[in-house]
Amino acid sequence: MSWIFYVLSPVLLHLVVSEMITVLAGYVLDSAACTALSAVFVLPFALWMYRKDSSLHGKSVEIQAAAVLLSLAGGGLLNLLWSGLLNLLLNLFRFNSYFSNATQEALLTSSFIAQILGPGLLVPAAEELVFRGLTYTRMRIRMQTHQAVVLSALLFALYHGNPIQMIYAFPMALLLAFLYEKSGNLAYPILFHMGANLTAIVTAIIFA
Repeated sequence: MSWIFYVLSPVLLHLVVSEMITVLAGYVLDSAACTALSAVFVLPFALWMYRKDSSLHGKSVEIQAAAVLLSLAGGGLLNLLWSGLLNLLLNLFRFNSYFSNATQEALLTSSFIAQILGPGLLVPAAEELVFRGLTYTRMRIRMQTHQAVVLSALLFALYHGNPIQMIYAFPMALLLAFLYEKSGNLAYPILFHMGANLTAIVTAIIFA
């Protein structure tokens, strides 16, 4: 039981902070601003936990310029391809008629600056620290790598709270965990995640 709490404590921290921000500031700030503020509060604690765990995961801190560009571009390209395919399937099977995607729609209708700072930059950093840097790495200590990849991706998908976002988030999380595992550097999944989210924001504005 203590091990389960150890693994899930970063996610619980993220959840509690996000809910508190929503309750206390949700009537003043839009959705994207609330997510940005939540990330600001989560990041210092998650970074402290990540550094405390550093003796266990021993990941690299070196960053290659070319890999930075590839990570950002890769995240953006995957977002375009997977979002396009997902929208096609949702429309084909009328999935939107049964499940709401109001949370995501609220984020993409928030102010542009809040979208860039929140879902575009701060949220990917906080989520990658919590779900890949901490939760995935802690799972990997007690189970095989492929099990940790799948289980952490499932947890990430469930955390998004609605079936439409879960369908999008699960394969994305698999790829992010794989990228972290192969690169040994959390910076690359963070950048990949940023690329995906920034592309979603820009695409939504262009086609609004």
